Amino acid sequence: MAKTSIIKSYKFRISKPSKAVQDKLETTVYLCQQLYNASLQERRDAYKINRISINYQHQQNQLPEIKVTNPEYKDIHSQVLQNVLKRVDLAFQAFFQRAKKGKAGFPRFKSISRYDSFTFTQSGFCLIGNKLTLSKIGKVEIKLSRDVIGKVKTCTLKREIDKWFVIFTVETLPEPLPKTGEIVGIDAGVASFLTLSDGTEIENNRFYQRTQKKLRIAQRSVSRKKKGGVNRKKAVLKLRKLHQKIRNQRNDYQHKISTWLVQNYDLIAIEKLNLAGMVRSNLGKSLNDVAIGMFYNMLRYKAENADKKLAEVPAHFTSQTCYECGHCEKNNRKTQSSFVCIKCSHSNNADINAAKNILRLGKSELDKTYGNSQSVSKESPSITASV
Repeated sequence: MAKTSIIKSYKFRISKPSKAVQDKLETTVYLCQQLYNASLQERRDAYKINRISINYQHQQNQLPEIKVTNPEYKDIHSQVLQNVLKRVDLAFQAFFQRAKKGKAGFPRFKSISRYDSFTFTQSGFCLIGNKLTLSKIGKVEIKLSRDVIGKVKTCTLKREIDKWFVIFTVETLPEPLPKTGEIVGIDAGVASFLTLSDGTEIENNRFYQRTQKKLRIAQRSVSRKKKGGVNRKKAVLKLRKLHQKIRNQRNDYQHKISTWLVQNYDLIAIEKLNLAGMVRSNLGKSLNDVAIGMFYNMLRYKAENADKKLAEVPAHFTSQTCYECGHCEKNNRKTQSSFVCIKCSHSNNADINAAKNILRLGKSELDKTYGNSQSVSKESPSITASV
């Protein structure tokens, strides 16, 4: 049976581009932002004034004329400009989908601070070793931390604060990992980042909360500076770098945990959580700091790539149901951390009990989907590695 290809992304930092290349990168992203806003304005005016809907093909056919009236666009690869128009088209498609659901939010214009990337879709770039050649921009050196495996589909240049990165989207085959015969259920929380069904607790590092003091000082510094001044720009840069550091710390931690789980377990059971509703609660800031939705996305694509099973089960009553007898009652959960069954007197840590219920539901979902032959027999996996 032929393996189904998957899409992966590789992200690398550009190592100190020359002044000439830096200027071309900045100019390219600026002109792309201008084209994005102009094409968005054209669509809005055409419908508002003449009730005409303009599509991607119509705007793409105008590119040769745009290059005549605006010669600066001749210095940008044609596919980069086409991708800008495609982004506008995708924004309108998403708008129409939201409108059908009664949740329409019209596509917005992009300021230069919120438009920070451009894409070569098929050609215009060439990677040899750690040297990347970009059409009409020049050569750059990238920090190639690993080999790019697969057929490169797109090449995106992205600005993050004061640094530039390149992102390659590739089509490749999955890379299955050896089977371990181990299974696990995961209960995500705030007190502990994750609690596994065997009792292992993975610490919540609270990267955002730990940086609150520095963030307050940096935000106060920004608010005291005159708008438009050089000192305010410096203060804003410092604040953005603090937020970037928090994001990088969280990403690094979650990548390590998700990789460890996929390497050690053949079946991982998680809950389907209503994250949008949860962040509106009084624990919203703590939940955003945990970023469990982002972590679950990591688990999904890593499990798919490693040929491991990820079962997502309903989150209802997993923390109130006794794992031993199945009795479900709100009073079973005495406190945030304590679980004592009213019916059979079984007691355990509340999160461990929930994780065991999640694992049992995950195995049931796996049996329904793949049949009993695909399920894993171990009921209580053991872990010797520490995280």
